Amino acid sequence: MDDTDLLPLLRDCYDPVLRRNIVDAGLIRSATLTRDDAAPGAGIAGIPPRYRATITLLAPGSDEAANAQLTAQIENRLLGLEAISQVTVALLPALFPIL
Repeated sequence: MDDTDLLPLLRDCYDPVLRRNIVDAGLIRSATLTRDDAAPGAGIAGIPPRYRATITLLAPGSDEAANAQLTAQIENRLLGLEAISQVTVALLPALFPIL
């Protein structure tokens, strides 16, 4: 698994305000994976590596409930994968905070 595998996975996450997936809406600013050497089973032969995902995106609006829902969607989508051990989502300030 590498960074390029993240964007297709994030197409399943929809912005509750724009009603579009966050990739096509252009909200993703960065999506990176780093190997998690502290994950359970790390360093044991035969156990596949696990990764920490860090996603940075523009907040679609200033509605905290909608932003929390979007963050939860991203976390749930990625943590459902065996290869992902931890997800960090950073929301940048909204371009149009009145939404």
